[in-house]
Amino acid sequence: MVVDDFDGDGNPDVLLSGNDYGTEVGTGHYDALNGLLLKGDGKGNFTPLPILRSGIYIPGNAKALVKLRGPASSYLLAASQNLGPLKLYELKQSPTQVSLNTDDVYALLHFKDGRVEKTEGYYGESFLSQSARFLSIGKNIAYIEVFNTRGIARKITP
Repeated sequence: MVVDDFDGDGNPDVLLSGNDYGTEVGTGHYDALNGLLLKGDGKGNFTPLPILRSGIYIPGNAKALVKLRGPASSYLLAASQNLGPLKLYELKQSPTQVSLNTDDVYALLHFKDGRVEKTEGYYGESFLSQSARFLSIGKNIAYIEVFNTRGIARKITP
């Protein structure tokens, strides 16, 4: 899964990929999910979007889901499948992006309404895969504090 602000509203959304064909022979395949986008409302609630609205369709034996940067900083999602094609999706409107340095660990997103949200920059977050290290910034972000491994912060104003 990838958690990010896919629509630029400042709220985290969740994208899931999740079939598994590597189960015991007697169990059979876990094969009931074709990818799912859950739209967040910023209050901890999520609404599932149908495939026709989200544009996400990931059938087959899912293995990894990562976010990438494409040409001109476009936002791409790559979904790999065992013995299946690599699926690549591009957001229609790429959100504003802030790059993370190699030693950055986490960021505090300060919203215009006073809320603060902590997000981490991971290494190796999917099955033998790694997302690009950037943050998506919605319109309701006032500023960001990014902290490195030494605890030193840098402030970014979008």
